[in-house]
Amino acid sequence: MKHYEELTGGEGRRIFYRAERFDAKTLMSSISPIIDVQDDTFDLYDISMSGISFVSSEGASWLDDMNKDVPISLKLGPTEVFHGQGKICRIEPHEDMHKVAIELTKGYLDIQNLLEQHDDLALRQNIATGLNDQSALVSAEYKQLMSDAVYLIRSVKTVLDKVENELGRDDPRRDERITDIVLACEAQALVRWNEISKKSLAIVDTIRDDATAVAAMKRYTELVLTPEFLSAENWQRCYFKPLGYPGDYAMMNHFYGMAFTGKTAFEKFCYHFGNTVAGVVATRMTMVKQVIVKLTSEAAAKGQTSFSATSLGCGPAQEVSNFLKGGHLPLKVDFTLIDQEQGALDYAYKTTYPAVTRSNGQASVRCLHASFVKFLAAGKLFRKIENQDLIYAVGLADYFSTNRARRFATDLYENLNPGGTLVIGNMRTSDHSIEWLMEYVVDWTLVHRDETEMMDVASKIDPAATREIIKDSTGHCHLLIVTKPE
Repeated sequence: MKHYEELTGGEGRRIFYRAERFDAKTLMSSISPIIDVQDDTFDLYDISMSGISFVSSEGASWLDDMNKDVPISLKLGPTEVFHGQGKICRIEPHEDMHKVAIELTKGYLDIQNLLEQHDDLALRQNIATGLNDQSALVSAEYKQLMSDAVYLIRSVKTVLDKVENELGRDDPRRDERITDIVLACEAQALVRWNEISKKSLAIVDTIRDDATAVAAMKRYTELVLTPEFLSAENWQRCYFKPLGYPGDYAMMNHFYGMAFTGKTAFEKFCYHFGNTVAGVVATRMTMVKQVIVKLTSEAAAKGQTSFSATSLGCGPAQEVSNFLKGGHLPLKVDFTLIDQEQGALDYAYKTTYPAVTRSNGQASVRCLHASFVKFLAAGKLFRKIENQDLIYAVGLADYFSTNRARRFATDLYENLNPGGTLVIGNMRTSDHSIEWLMEYVVDWTLVHRDETEMMDVASKIDPAATREIIKDSTGHCHLLIVTKPE
């Protein structure tokens, strides 16, 4: 308990009390709130009992309206939840736009009441959307494929349940025999699964430009097929995304192992099967490790005594851990690991630091906690560190548009030492890619690119740089490797 003399109050401008402000989209996440001001509509930025703010384009001018009363209307979808007046009291830069703050002069915002209205509207909207039958938009051919996939997985479950029930609980080889039958089932199931996946992808290709059809097919898949796998931890994490974004570090750790995790034989099958069909994650990591081995060996052969490497969106940094555990290092190697998730950095540091301590000063690892926005402004991010011999980002460009990927790659390239290497990983377009599995079964949307599109990512980079593309053993991923002239 504190005494009154220990309660310091506010300092500077904070001495003037302001009602607590809430991020509008966090507070009302199901239906994004909007505000009507002078016949224009804007996304609400934040909100308090006595004021609101919104983001406006940089070209819009609000100076003439400063300190004037203006009518405002707050809406959740088409439903008006507040009507009043306010005066524009502050305009400030916000990224490439302006944030406009309004102090209410007529009426006030009952935050609790707004939340209750939001939740009520969201509930009604979810019921209406959830029971809206759009299955007529899904082709009979696709429905048959989903039926075949469910039949396949349930057939496996029937076999494994029977075997598990017949095996004696005291059988000393019980676990070994379950593993054997799981692998045997997987070998047969993969053949049929790959056929279904390829045919499903071909159908997906025909509806890419029809957003309504895509949404209907995704929903149909998630309701009919996805639940068949959700008894396994890796499928659960992929689909539900507990950290709020796809591809989190714990998810990667599931893919890096080929364990038989689960309480039942069927759960073990689903877990191992998921890691098998998404095997690209592990092979991509191994490819990157091999690139690090190759480049450090070549640098040592040239007489370099140290080598610097940076990973953007490092996740668990398994390739770094594996590299450092590999034995003698040809030269001193300094790794910088950058990620937006503190948990990923904690994990990466804990798994790499023991190897660092055993390296006798031949290795170092430092971690930087940087947001996704800073990843996009890679040039600014790299002002905090020196130029590098290797910069790699193998799980970020999959989420970028072409223009953004070009800017990203170009910014990274500028932060290389002479003779340095940039590596950009991306999921690969093909007639047997795992795009359907990722986007439709586990709701994980990625930008797939073919070889020409990968080369286009480097189109703004110095023409004198060398470029090559290598694909992984699964054919689902490739690496764009760009080398700076010495």
